[in-house]
Amino acid sequence: MEVAGSVENREPVGIAASFPASQEKVFCYVELKDVSKDAAITFVWTLGANEMGKVSQQVKKSSRWRTWANKSIAGMKGDWKVDVLDESGAVLKSAAFKVE
Repeated sequence: MEVAGSVENREPVGIAASFPASQEKVFCYVELKDVSKDAAITFVWTLGANEMGKVSQQVKKSSRWRTWANKSIAGMKGDWKVDVLDESGAVLKSAAFKVE
């Protein structure tokens, strides 16, 4: 899992732990391996203690599955976090980043 400034050719570009407030969007890129069955994952974006967005995606049974979600963050400074949850709501992975 990576947080990046963009995704190009299905790969994260501009991986960073902080982004300028002028950055339009931030992308959370996830690569899953050995997915045993079709399932759903949910990206949950948080700024401080406030949930700022949530998006679910379907993941297909596969040896390798890449996907990503993005969040518009322009001007919203502070400590951000994105969690990737499984269908039961358990956190699969988290990443923190800062908008300055």
